[in-house]
Formats: sequence, structure tokens, C-alpha cells
Amino acid sequence: MTDPPENGVDELSRLRTQIQDLDKALTAVRAGDVDAVVLGGLQGPQVYSLVSADRPYRVIVEEMGDGAVTVSERGIILYANLRLSDLVGADRSALLGRDVTELVDASGADALSSLLATTAPGTTQQAELELVREAGSAVPVLASVTGLDIEGVIVRCLVLADLTDRRRGEEELASAYAELSRSAHELEEAQRIGRIGSWFWNAATDEITCSTQIFRILGIDPTSTGTMLRTTLAARFHPEDAALATTARARALADGRPFVIEQRVVHADGDVRQTVTRGEVVSDADGAVAGMRGTTQDVTEQRRAATAVLEAQSALMRQTMELAEEHRVKESLQRAVLPARLPSIAGLELAARYLPADMPSLVGGDWYDAFRLPDGSLAVATGDVVGHDLDAAATMGQVRNALRAYAFSDEPPAGVLARLNRLLTGLGDNGLATALFGRIDPALRMFRWSCGGHPPPMLIGAAGVRLLSCPAGAMLGAVPASRARYADAHAAVEPDDVLVLYTDGLIERRDRDLDEGFAALARAAGDLRGRPADIVCAALMDRLLPHQEHEDDVCVLVLRVLPPDGPRP
Repeated sequence: MTDPPENGVDELSRLRTQIQDLDKALTAVRAGDVDAVVLGGLQGPQVYSLVSADRPYRVIVEEMGDGAVTVSERGIILYANLRLSDLVGADRSALLGRDVTELVDASGADALSSLLATTAPGTTQQAELELVREAGSAVPVLASVTGLDIEGVIVRCLVLADLTDRRRGEEELASAYAELSRSAHELEEAQRIGRIGSWFWNAATDEITCSTQIFRILGIDPTSTGTMLRTTLAARFHPEDAALATTARARALADGRPFVIEQRVVHADGDVRQTVTRGEVVSDADGAVAGMRGTTQDVTEQRRAATAVLEAQSALMRQTMELAEEHRVKESLQRAVLPARLPSIAGLELAARYLPADMPSLVGGDWYDAFRLPDGSLAVATGDVVGHDLDAAATMGQVRNALRAYAFSDEPPAGVLARLNRLLTGLGDNGLATALFGRIDPALRMFRWSCGGHPPPMLIGAAGVRLLSCPAGAMLGAVPASRARYADAHAAVEPDDVLVLYTDGLIERRDRDLDEGFAALARAAGDLRGRPADIVCAALMDRLLPHQEHEDDVCVLVLRVLPPDGPRP
């Protein structure tokens, strides 16, 4: 017999080897020693899972709470438990034979491949990956790969633990920490703004743990641990106040009651700060004293502000008393030079009102006067000396007395004002005044007057209310006598006519012009013709000064021409 060719021997040897391998595989399948078989074919390697296999480890893996797969050396899924099926949202039969890297997102595929390739038998490696569910959502997992060598066959056991709850817990923990940090920062800022710090004294160690603000209050640099000894703290207080804390601590330890003390702190630069410390005893679960806790606040600025307020209040009180006294003197002086009573003239009814300014310091030089002349006529006048002080009141007295003297001459009203102007300019004290002076004869029913810078008189007559005009005269004391010009005017008056003389305080306001003031005066007098003089006087004051502050003195002088048959109610 001839020997077969050499290449025939090789082929026969290869076939014998394959038969032996298949026989081993079949024996292993029958014994239940494998989970799957990989066979070559036209479509490449095919994986056949042995569903009926019941190895002991499979029971363990199925009971695991984590997903688990058995992976071949080339990364092919040989087995998957139900938990993994739940994680990826796919039937596990559909997972068998797939490349295990298909379970993770694209960015994690390389990491998983590297993890599988580098995990030697008998070792375990871990990495956090994103598992991709069939629906497209991602599940964070901790991938643990363990290498196994089963009779020369290398496989990897991949356990995928769901990290969703852990991630959520980490986020909640991070959020809580951030909130805690934010709260701690806000507390620190609140303490800084309020200049208040917190502290705790440990009875066992005699150490005091402080917030940062305590160190600022004491004027020292914070320690790295935030603690200091009680003796260190005591050294920062003013020598006269150092014993206060020791006494308060001893008393609190004895009676268990909270305490409040005030102490001065002396900084290194000599600045003395005022502090208020509040504290209470802290006990442990057994009732033993564990220490004390409390706060210390820098109240220096509050104390300084309170002192400044007290000083300001004291100064204001002194000023108010001085102003009140000055007001009393001014008002007394002013009332002293005003007529004690109005004269009684046949055919005329008179009434007058004087109202000082609301501000005590503003009592000034407003005045009025009415007196009988030798010829039986009535002299009337109103005036206002510029200024609101004792000088103005004194000048007002001089002007009024001088006008009385000049009025008894035969000069007309314009001549009387000219002489008054000569007096004021001659005094040389720069005094200025306005004045209106006139004479009224009831028998002749004629009012004759002259005006020096003063508001015009108002007549309430049968034709209505009108302001009586006359040639303008210079303000008294403003123009030298050689250049000052004054002129007379006259107006007829009838029974029941009312003549009103007044000072500018009745009509002038900061928030309106003078024309509006005159218009308001005319409106207020619209229904007062024929009314008694005192009623007219009171009505004008009430209507033009209704419960409001008036910044200037006010004088009103009212003359009513009586009808022939005498006064009417």
C-alpha cells in the first residue's frame, strides 16, 4: 500500500481535531457545563444559547439586584439576567449574541471595550458609564468587570449597578450642601452687617469657639480653628469691665439663668468699642453643664447715635424754650403797642384781629391802629415792618407812635406817610416798612387815604367787592425823602358798606401769586356786606386761614358804616 500524500495527512489530522473538539463540546452540553455555543458559518460566528442550562451561578445571578451579563473574550453577550433586561428595556433573548458595547452610549463604548480588554482573569475593574435604554433614555450605571478563566476559556462577568438613586442622592446632598453654604454665608453677612457674632464656651476645654465677626469685634485676626482661650478673650476687654464677664458667668452657672452685660473692647490702635453680650448655660443629656453659648454685638455706633440724639434733643429743647421765651417777649411787645381797645365813633362800627405767625421765631412787625381825631373824624392805619425779630417789633412801635403824632397835624394822609418815610430813612438802621393811613368822616361818608407799599384797602359795598386803588407810594425807608412821592386817594362810603384794612399775611402764600391772593380775598368777602364788623373780621380769618399754618403775622381792621337808624343785628 502506498502512503497518502503529505497534504492529505494534514487535512485528515485537522478533521480528527475538529471531531475531538465537537465531541468535547457535545459532552459539555450534555453535562450542562456551558451556557452557549459559538459555531462558524457562512454568516460568520453564530451564538447559540442553551436556555435549559441550569448552572448554580445562574441562580445567583438571577437573584442579583443589579444587571449582569456573561461576555465572551470578543465582547459577545453569552448570557443576561432579567434585571439587565429591565434596565435596558429589552427582552433578554434579544440581547444574546449582541456586542456588549451596544448597551452603552457612543462616548462610553471605547471605555467599556478597554475595560473588558484590560481585565485579566481573577481581577475586577470598575467604571461609571451611561446605559442606553431601547427608548433612548440613559441610565447611569457602575460597570464592574471580573475576568474568568474556565478551563482555558476566557469570559468576563459584567455587573451593571443602577446609579440613578445614588446620583439623585448625590445631587440632593450637593444641593443641601450648597444651601448650607449659602445659609452660612448669609449668616456671616448678617452678622457682619449687624456687627454681631456668636460664640460657644466649652466647659471641658475652657476654649471658646467663635464666628468670624467675634474676632472683628475684638479687633484681632481669626485663628485657623476659630477658637480661643477664655483668658485670651478677657484680655481684650477694658480693664474696668473685665470682671463683668467672670461675674456673669459664675452667676449663670449658679442659677442657670441667661445674662446680659455691656463691656468696652479696646483695639490695638486704642479705639474703644462698646459691646453687649448675651449668654446662656448649655447642658448635656444628663443635665451636666457642657458650656455656654451666646452672642456679642458691637453697639458703638448705636450708642454714639443715641448720645447724639439725646444731645440734639437737649439742644432742641433749649432752643425751643429760648424761642418760646423770645416769642413771648415779642408778642408781649407787639400787643403792648397795639390798641388796648378800639375807639367808639358815632356812625361807625369797628373790629380788629391780630394773629401771630405759627412759628415762634416769626413774630414780627405787623400792626394796626384806630383813634379819634380832634375834628371828630377817625384815623385808621395798618402797617408791616420788614423782619421777624425784636428789632422789627421795636421799629413797629416807633412807626406806630410817630404816625399817631403826625396824624394830629393838618397834613393829608400822603403828608403823614412822607414824614414817616423821612423818620425811617433818618434813623439810619436800614429799617423798612409798609403802611396805609387814612381818615374817615362818618358825617361826610368819605374815606381818604394814602399807601406806602402796602396792600390796598377793600370795600364791600352795594356794587360788590372791590379793591380800592390809589397812586403807588414808595415803601417806607426804601427811598430818600427827597425822592419819595406819596399821593392821596378818596372813596365814598354808604350805609352798610364795610371797609377792610389788612396786612399781607392775610393773602400771601408761598404756593400762589399775589393776584390769586387778592382774588381769594374778594371771594371770601362776597356775602359780608352789612354784617357786623366783628362777624366780618372773624369770617375773613376763618375763610382765608382755615386750620393751616400761616408763616406771617396777620392784622385785620374792619370798619362798617352804620345806617342812620343805628346798628342792626
